[in-house]
Amino acid sequence: MAPGFEEIEFCAPVDILRRMEVPVTLCGVQGRQVEGAHGITMQADMLLVDVDSSQYSGVVLPGGAASWTLRDTPAVLKLVREMQAQGKLVAAICAAPIALEAAGVINNRHITCYPAEDVTKDITTAASISEAPAVRDGNLITGRGPGAALEFGFTLAAYYCSQEKVDALRQAMCVE
Repeated sequence: MAPGFEEIEFCAPVDILRRMEVPVTLCGVQGRQVEGAHGITMQADMLLVDVDSSQYSGVVLPGGAASWTLRDTPAVLKLVREMQAQGKLVAAICAAPIALEAAGVINNRHITCYPAEDVTKDITTAASISEAPAVRDGNLITGRGPGAALEFGFTLAAYYCSQEKVDALRQAMCVE
């Protein structure tokens, strides 16, 4: 998380992953107390500088105004590259795929992202940019924006768990 992150893009996927019993560690880029775009402050478990990529199975970047901070933070780009090199999950939603572009991990990959010119103009190496709520291309998962937060979360869950378990959770959460 970086200041200005989009809260729903952060909370919905974390909630879904934890319901599926997928361990999630919350990391702050600039501090452990991080204020989102709409004034909700979240508490990170640790700072990004303390992350050892070999100890984790992936990285998920929430979007919002924080996306540009993520893109411009060398430690974020390093973590994304390390996760990609290790074949682990690399995921981002909304405008955060600009950080994936900056890290060089979306070359010739199929993605989705927030459909604003200030985002799409910075994504030049993707094979395609879909209008789908969530897109999975191997170990790369991207989400479109705030309204896609649940679908993005379910797509992340399907990366780690069986589709049958994900479908059961959808039903339990009353998601059609």
